[in-house]
Amino acid sequence: MTFNAGLYDNFIAAHDPVFQRVSPSYTGADTAFDIVIIGSGMGGGVLADALADRFGNGRRILVLEAGSFLYPTHVYNCSRLPNDQVARRFGCGNFTQAGNSGQQDFIGERPQLNFGGRSIFWSGLIPALQPWELDFFPAALRQELEGGLLDEAGLLMNEAVSMGDTAQGIVDRLRASPLAADFIIEQTPRALHQPYLQPGGVPVRDFFVESTGVFNTAELLVNQLKLSGDQNSGGRPEGLNLLLNHYAEDIRRLGDGRLEVVTRNTLNNEARSFQAGRVVLAAGSIESPKLMKRSTIGRELDGAVQDMMGRGLTDHPTTDTLHTLATHIGDFPIPRNSTAKIIFYSRGLKDGGRTRFPFNIEMNVNHEYWHLRENDPSAPETPVPLDGTPVVDIKFSFGNPLDPANEIRPCPPFGYVPEIVFRNQSWTSHLCGSRFPALAGWQMNDQEVFGLLNDLAERIFARFSSNGTPCAPMARMGQGKGFGWGTVHHAVGSLRMPGKERHDGPFLPVSVVDEQLQVVGAPGLYVCDMSVMPFSSAANPVRHLVALALRLARHLP
Repeated sequence: MTFNAGLYDNFIAAHDPVFQRVSPSYTGADTAFDIVIIGSGMGGGVLADALADRFGNGRRILVLEAGSFLYPTHVYNCSRLPNDQVARRFGCGNFTQAGNSGQQDFIGERPQLNFGGRSIFWSGLIPALQPWELDFFPAALRQELEGGLLDEAGLLMNEAVSMGDTAQGIVDRLRASPLAADFIIEQTPRALHQPYLQPGGVPVRDFFVESTGVFNTAELLVNQLKLSGDQNSGGRPEGLNLLLNHYAEDIRRLGDGRLEVVTRNTLNNEARSFQAGRVVLAAGSIESPKLMKRSTIGRELDGAVQDMMGRGLTDHPTTDTLHTLATHIGDFPIPRNSTAKIIFYSRGLKDGGRTRFPFNIEMNVNHEYWHLRENDPSAPETPVPLDGTPVVDIKFSFGNPLDPANEIRPCPPFGYVPEIVFRNQSWTSHLCGSRFPALAGWQMNDQEVFGLLNDLAERIFARFSSNGTPCAPMARMGQGKGFGWGTVHHAVGSLRMPGKERHDGPFLPVSVVDEQLQVVGAPGLYVCDMSVMPFSSAANPVRHLVALALRLARHLP
């Protein structure tokens, strides 16, 4: 059995003449390249862009994308439709699971398989890894991430400067509180271009640079490919090339040492193979391990490495949201038409051998206004209402070492849709009995965990007031509020680099990729997506994935 588009529920296989008129697909007959990248999402797209910048036309680079052209940019850059609701319309059924959201095993959402991948739908949030989280990463890589790679990633993604005076005023007052002893408090970093602000938040004097909006890899690749026609005919293999609607079925080693990628055209089911000295898997935490498991080269790896492929798929546990109504923080007023998004990074302080707070806290003020795009100023819903009391909400986002109980199982014979076994993270018995001890040395039952979070929520909301009355949470953890299931969108670890499964444990002797992201025992084969992460961070993992892509582009032989 070979792959066809009908095997994945809701998978879109379509030829787009508009895209062809603007950005050329590769039409040449030559199948020999220097580098083949499988996937155009955050890892593959950033890597391809950086390699094109590094080599120009000096290398033949081919990006293979199984999906189709949907949008040329992030959905927020062309509408005000909620990104998550748009994304769900394009989620693909590329796995099955036995359970549902009320059962012990369940993972939420579906991945997007299209040009630009998830990058055209994501939130844009790019919080940074903190030192206590980097303890789960190999020492040399940790050094590079702390030494400037994470900052470089922020620059590439046009990291936002500020959401304004109200946001900064709230941050300043929280920093002056006792909460700052345990948390580094900042405006939440976001990949939203603000060329009209200088680094300190002061407006620039000249306004000739237009904002590119929310960062995405679709735009990166369109820019690199240039206009079809005289600028790029699509028939020359030199430089960067893109081929949509080609699903990678197999990777195998040729007699001359090169790698061959066997693909299936999702429009006409024709097979086509490409050869390269370097192949990079960047298809995501579900598709990349599936490809490794079914590939000829994957079946030739050491048995211990094969056993790790697809095992350890892990998301970070996040709680439901707690709310309060507030008009002030201290003597600082919070207008109803203001907004702020604030992050409390845990300092990772220890208390008797355990980490006190192994989580970040995400705060929103008037969250419904944090991304307003007034492309229709006359629309009834466009004006920001000025009545009512401002809403402040928080949620807790924990780190999570890779969970060996989670697994992408082998596909059925000649199949492409495997079963995923993933412990439902809303079941706090698993979090308290397994995840939190491994993460931070916690030995607490669910009521003790909820008690700690409720106490902290009360301390935070007490900094605010509503018309002179101190604020308090409008609900409590453990009383109708708990943890989410976990989703595929931030899931990591299914093709892991060296790491450890406990905060106090040793680094494991076996990994799927090494610190350079090369598959162990497969020279020339690399992975550059969420699957390589050795730890599911409290922070959204996009920033450190982009950092890894920049690092690989710099060092790829």
